[in-house]
Amino acid sequence: MEQRNGFSTQHYRVGQVASLCGGTLVKNGALDAEDVQFDSRLCSRGTVFFALPGEKEDGFSFIGDAASKGCSAVIVSLANANEAKQRLSSSPCAVIAVANPLRSLQLLAKNYISQFPRVSYVGITGSCGKTTTKEALAAITTIMGPTVKTPGNFNSEIGLPLSLLQVNKDTEYGIFEMGIDHVGEMDRMVDMVKPDFALLTNIGISHLEKFGTQETIADEKGKIFHPDLKEGFLNKSCRYCSFLEKKAPRKMRYFGYEDLSFTDLGLDGWAIHYEGQTFFVKCVGKHLLLDIIGAIKVAKSLGANPSQIAQGLEGFVSMKGRSSIINGDVTIIEDYYNASLDSTNSILDYLQSLQWKGYKKAVLGPMKELGTKSVQAHSLIARHLMKTHLDSTFLYGSEMKGAYDLLKKSGYGRGVFFTDDFSELENRVAKDTRSGDLYLVKASRSVAMERIIPSIRDGR
Repeated sequence: MEQRNGFSTQHYRVGQVASLCGGTLVKNGALDAEDVQFDSRLCSRGTVFFALPGEKEDGFSFIGDAASKGCSAVIVSLANANEAKQRLSSSPCAVIAVANPLRSLQLLAKNYISQFPRVSYVGITGSCGKTTTKEALAAITTIMGPTVKTPGNFNSEIGLPLSLLQVNKDTEYGIFEMGIDHVGEMDRMVDMVKPDFALLTNIGISHLEKFGTQETIADEKGKIFHPDLKEGFLNKSCRYCSFLEKKAPRKMRYFGYEDLSFTDLGLDGWAIHYEGQTFFVKCVGKHLLLDIIGAIKVAKSLGANPSQIAQGLEGFVSMKGRSSIINGDVTIIEDYYNASLDSTNSILDYLQSLQWKGYKKAVLGPMKELGTKSVQAHSLIARHLMKTHLDSTFLYGSEMKGAYDLLKKSGYGRGVFFTDDFSELENRVAKDTRSGDLYLVKASRSVAMERIIPSIRDGR
């Protein structure tokens, strides 16, 4: 994350930081705190560096690097406090000891935003669609007043506190993604910030590997609807609406396609007609349109009028990698940021529905973290492909082998290619690409499927 996180225009003494994060100042420092980081490479003068333990690297190993860049303080575990004090004995950097660096980061964010009670906070969760909903809602609230939003996808229990630290005395609206991938994470998020308004996009099978069942996913994500909530919003097509409604502290408000009228403009997006206003958004795919509708629903509850909604969303473009378009001799729908069963089927349906003079092709990578549902989910993608009329399909990754076998066994007549070797994929795609092609590139984020883009653009 290449930005400074937190404290706005305020500076804090390191003793104040220790108090805010529930720590003990074991070595004083000479510099005021100006921002927060957990990556030492992003530290600069005035940074508070949280030495978080990681799966591959322990942040404590980098406290010297952080201090050399002018950090005002390092936050370390109690077990490492004495060593940190010794290693930084000649540095102006302070040392603050805490029981748990991650929990102290979360406590810092919680205590920090308590200074700004007039902010209207919105929390957005769901298996997919969080970022588009957040960006669309923030585009509207920015017209209404000063708005802070989750930067990029900083929506985890590490990213959320950094996002919250952007709030300041001028902020009127805080629009935050609250993404979870394990049990208990939403509890910690809601402890940091209790959103006044909360929206749940959908319940899919993303992260099923860690959650075990979809019911557990719904139960955990549903915790965003906490007892002090003013209003909660649900996508009415979500299969777990009744389950979530029973657990929610108040009656939910629902949103769906019938909440407004719209005209499909193909790869140019959608013309949306809403309460006497017509505006254009450049999001492709009907699943993204539903995210826009959810954002409009929340914005209206926040007090937005139709003119502000139209002004905020006019020309709205989805973030790169989320059904964004690359135009050229070959046109590419980039949808490689994430992949779920529902979103993959939806964008395949959209691709099929498009009027196109050239060939339609898809490069599909695996959907990750599906646990015991992985084989079934990839087989369902194959069955969905059988209903489409794509000219070529390139399947990549070991998880897609079953889908490929199923397509071949069924006598699927369209060109289909499979490999788990990325170099082989690049060569085959480059060889088969022609001017006028329309490509869909879709996979889970961890696959980094954007690597295939040069082969499509330059390989022919």
